[in-house]
Amino acid sequence: MRPRMTLIAPNEDIYKVGVQVVEEEGFNCEVIIGNLALGAQLAKASADEGSEVIISRGGTYLDICQMVDPVPCVPIDVSTVDLLRAIHIAAKEDHRIGVVGYANTIYDAASLGEWLDYEILEILVTDPERLYQQLKHAAIDGLKVIVGDTISVKVALEIGLRGILISSGKRAVYEALVRAENIALVRKKDALSKARIETIMNSVEEGILATDHEGTVTHCNQVAVEFFGLSGGTLVGHVIQEWLPDYNGSEEIITLSGGQYLVTTRQMGFDGSLEEGYVIVMKALRAIQETETLVRKKLHRQGLVAKHTIEDIVGTSNAIKAVKSQLAKISETTATVLIIGQTGVGKEMIAQSIHNLSGRRDRPFVAVNCAAFSETLLESELFGYVEGSFTDARKSGKQGLFELAHRGTIFLDEISEMSLSVQAKVLRVMQEREVMRLGDDRIIPVDIRIIAATNEDLWKAVEKKKFREDLFYRVNVLRLEIPTLAERREDLPVLAAYYLRTHAPLIKLEPFGFESLKHYDWPGNVRQLFNFIQQMIVYSEGNLIRKSIVDAQIDKLIKTQSHSPGNLHFRASLSDEMILETLSECSGNQTMAAEHLGVDRTTLWRRLKKINKRNERQ
Repeated sequence: MRPRMTLIAPNEDIYKVGVQVVEEEGFNCEVIIGNLALGAQLAKASADEGSEVIISRGGTYLDICQMVDPVPCVPIDVSTVDLLRAIHIAAKEDHRIGVVGYANTIYDAASLGEWLDYEILEILVTDPERLYQQLKHAAIDGLKVIVGDTISVKVALEIGLRGILISSGKRAVYEALVRAENIALVRKKDALSKARIETIMNSVEEGILATDHEGTVTHCNQVAVEFFGLSGGTLVGHVIQEWLPDYNGSEEIITLSGGQYLVTTRQMGFDGSLEEGYVIVMKALRAIQETETLVRKKLHRQGLVAKHTIEDIVGTSNAIKAVKSQLAKISETTATVLIIGQTGVGKEMIAQSIHNLSGRRDRPFVAVNCAAFSETLLESELFGYVEGSFTDARKSGKQGLFELAHRGTIFLDEISEMSLSVQAKVLRVMQEREVMRLGDDRIIPVDIRIIAATNEDLWKAVEKKKFREDLFYRVNVLRLEIPTLAERREDLPVLAAYYLRTHAPLIKLEPFGFESLKHYDWPGNVRQLFNFIQQMIVYSEGNLIRKSIVDAQIDKLIKTQSHSPGNLHFRASLSDEMILETLSECSGNQTMAAEHLGVDRTTLWRRLKKINKRNERQ
């Protein structure tokens, strides 16, 4: 059905034209005669009765705009043809002609006189009550004829001037009706879209807030209102800092009205800009915990998921571009991959990206850190076991990680840390693509792709008889070496900005604030860089990270690096005494000791395990 409209005609001529156009074109529009204040009253009554758009002209249109807000009002423009027709009639009286009307009606009418060889005098109406005096002064100055609307012509006749009515033709009325109908249709679509958004926002279990670029809340669902303990109120129109004064935009847990909520923020943008505002999502911690329990059960039954893709590999250096190019080619095959890189370069992210780019992307991705388990535990985790296979075995047995990875990918991180006996069993899986659970005699076929990773030289391990040569050749099919941050320094500002943007979108950075990152070697690679950005978020001042703070922290790291035995170039020479002394100074805290030594916690754990074995033999 066409939108319901009302045309308020200031005079009888426009009324007749309006009725004719409405009948000919089938508009759903009522046409009423009413000028100025009367027309505005009639428009108000029509709007109250459900009219979606009001159409009128001149001063009546301006009066209606004051009266019927927020119902839109569309003006009937005085076309050039309409104005010329009235001037042509008036010119029969005198070539000096006054054009009377409101600014929206007679704008630039005087320019027509230059083409017609007439003197056109614009008489702008700002106050209808002053019109009589305006025309009287014009008559005293010799004006004999005017063109204008109904009121102007009436006043002119009272003074003794000749008055010609500017009547809107069919074209002008038709165009106004078309514009009005289009506006009504757009408003209906906007209203429907708004209703859909509100329905969607109120259909989720999370609290959702949207703000503009100044932090003023523009949208708020009912769940968020309940989280803040507002009964029958709203947050719309309030500055978000009034309700979350300590929130800086990073992902964090807050307490409101006795409940705990996980709050995250995402920046909104339009046409490439990210300055339009923010969307804040609040999740009840209890609901998250319940969901996580269900997901864990489901993942245990169906396999695990790789969350990183090639899009998460940030950088524009030639070194990282080469990695992405190789990664894309590797993903097209099903061959075994060996990822080589120092601790913290993101080897698991690379493995997940290969999986998500491959044809196995919709299948399980199972990751296991071979250095994190003892020999016996690693074997049971990889191959699974049946009931009674060893003392602490579950009564129902357990499915191994190779089985969980069926038709997907298994990632064997720190593969060099496997014992020789476990290596032999892994070799069989790679050759035969079948596994046997501990304590069982049943063969289980598996369809898996294996991605391995190490931060050591595997061939040297082969030479030292610590790694099987036949397994080396099985693993070292497609080789992918990951550069350290020191080898791609130009990526440091970009990577740091990415971490800042994704983890604290409300915190800004001074120009060139991360340039000094290039001066440090980053022995802990991306893991260390991420921790550094977390520190900078804490040190931010009023949601701003200052370049001076970044530079000062980098200077400290450089000085520490140059004097520390944990320097990138001296890791291999760390003595047992240095390690044990540092661990003692850190009160046995391995994470803290690893940071002081400039090594990964897993690397420290391996060294401590070797130290303990040597001490036991002594």
